[in-house]
Amino acid sequence: MKRRDLLKLSAAGLLAVPGMALADRIAELPRLRLELRREQRHWFAPSGDPVALWGANRDLLRLHQHQPIEIEVINLLPEPTTLHWHGMRVDNAMDGVSGLTQAPIPPGERFLYRLTPQDAGTFWAHAHHRTYEQLAHGLYLPLIVEEAEPYAADREQLLVLDDWRLGRDGQLDTGSLGNLHEWAHGGRMGNILTVNRQHRPRLGARAGERVRLRLLNAANARIMVLQLPEWPIWILAKDGQPLATPREHKGPLVLSPAERYDLVLDIPEDAEGGHSLYHLAHDRPLETALLQVSGSAGTAARPAPAPLPANPLASLPARAPDHHLQLDMTGGAMGSLRQAVYRGQMLGIDALVQQRQIWAFNGVAGLPEQPLLRARPGELVEIELHNDTRWPHGMHLHGHHFLAESGLYPSGLWHDTLLMARGDRVPIRFVAGNEGRWLLHCHMIEHQVSGMVSWIDIRA
Repeated sequence: MKRRDLLKLSAAGLLAVPGMALADRIAELPRLRLELRREQRHWFAPSGDPVALWGANRDLLRLHQHQPIEIEVINLLPEPTTLHWHGMRVDNAMDGVSGLTQAPIPPGERFLYRLTPQDAGTFWAHAHHRTYEQLAHGLYLPLIVEEAEPYAADREQLLVLDDWRLGRDGQLDTGSLGNLHEWAHGGRMGNILTVNRQHRPRLGARAGERVRLRLLNAANARIMVLQLPEWPIWILAKDGQPLATPREHKGPLVLSPAERYDLVLDIPEDAEGGHSLYHLAHDRPLETALLQVSGSAGTAARPAPAPLPANPLASLPARAPDHHLQLDMTGGAMGSLRQAVYRGQMLGIDALVQQRQIWAFNGVAGLPEQPLLRARPGELVEIELHNDTRWPHGMHLHGHHFLAESGLYPSGLWHDTLLMARGDRVPIRFVAGNEGRWLLHCHMIEHQVSGMVSWIDIRA
C-alpha cells in the first residue's frame, strides 16, 4: 500500500469508525505540543552574544497532507497572542486572527488548533496579535506540509530570510517599535539580515546535486531580492501551490514579506567551492549566506525537473465573476489621503494620525465592522486591487489562493500573497472557499496596523 493511500484510510477511519463517539474520535487525533516562549539563543548576533527573541520549542513544523492533527499552543509569553497558519486552507475558527476568528490566548493559557492540511507545500505559522511587535520579536516558525511521496531531489534546503533591528547593545531595538514615520513609509527595516536566524551561515551541498530549495521571507516589511548562483533554476511552486510545469528562472528572485517559493537548483559538476547568496539592496549587494559545495556527487546531466503533485485547489471557471469590486489603496507618506472612516466616524487626516491610522482601503482605515464582500462558497470573485500610493504593498488574503494578472510575475502562478508596485492595478480571481470571516490586508505589517486591513464574509 502506498503511503498516500494509508494516510487517506487513516483520515477516513477517524471519521467513520462504527460505534465511536465524535468526542472519542477527536481525542484520538495526533497531538503536537507547541510552547511559545522567550529565550536567548546564539542565533545570529555578529558579536557572538545571544539575542533575546520570542519563539517556540521547535524551529520547524512538518505536517502531512490530509492527515488531521491537533496543535496545542501554550502561551508562555508576557502578553496575549495567537498563531495564524499562513497560506493554509483551514476551518475559519482555526485561522488564528485575534479579534476576528478567536480571542487572543492570554499568558499562561493554551488554545487547541485542529488542522487538516489540504495542500502540500511551504507555509509558515506566525503571530496575528500585535503582529508588528510580535513578528519583530521573531514569533513565527516555518511549516512544511509533506507530499505523500518524497520529491525526487538529492537534498532539501529551507531558507528563511529575515531582517532584524539591533541596538548598540546587540539586542533587539524594541524602543523603535511603533515608529509612526516608518509606518507611513515602507515599514520597519532591520540592520542585519539572516538566513534561518543565522548571520551569513554556511550551507553544505555537493557538486552535481539537484536541490529542492524552499524560500520564505519572514521580514516585517523588507522586500527581499535574492540573487542565487547562475545555475539552472526552476520554479516548482509559489505560496505552496505547484506549477503544472516547472518554469525556468533566471536572475534575481523577488519575495515580498510572507511570500514563498519552492525551487529546483541544479548544481553543476564543476561548482566545487564557495558560492554567495546575496540580497540586492539599493546601494550594494549584501551577502546573506554561503553555499559551500564539496566534491562531485557523480551525477550525469539531468533532464528538466518533474512537477510537484497538484493540490486539490478549485480551478477558476471561464466565465464572468459572480462578484466584482475594486479595492483602492490610499494613504501613506506623500499620498493623497485627506479623510477616511475609522470605527464608524469620518475623520480628517490630522485626527487619523492621532489614532495612528495612515492608510485606507476604499476610504476606510482599520478593520471595518462590515465586510468588503459577502459571498457564498463556490462563487467566483474578482477584486481589482489598485495601489494608489507611493509605496509597494504585499497583499495577503487569508484562507484562499488566487490568480492575478500582474506584470511583476509570470502568468499562471497561484498566490496567497501578492507584491504590488505603486500605481499597479491588478485584478485577482478566486473561488470562495470555506465559510467564515477571512482577512485581507497588507503584509508589510506596519501598514496593516495603521489602516490597510479589511475582511470578506463567506456564508452559504
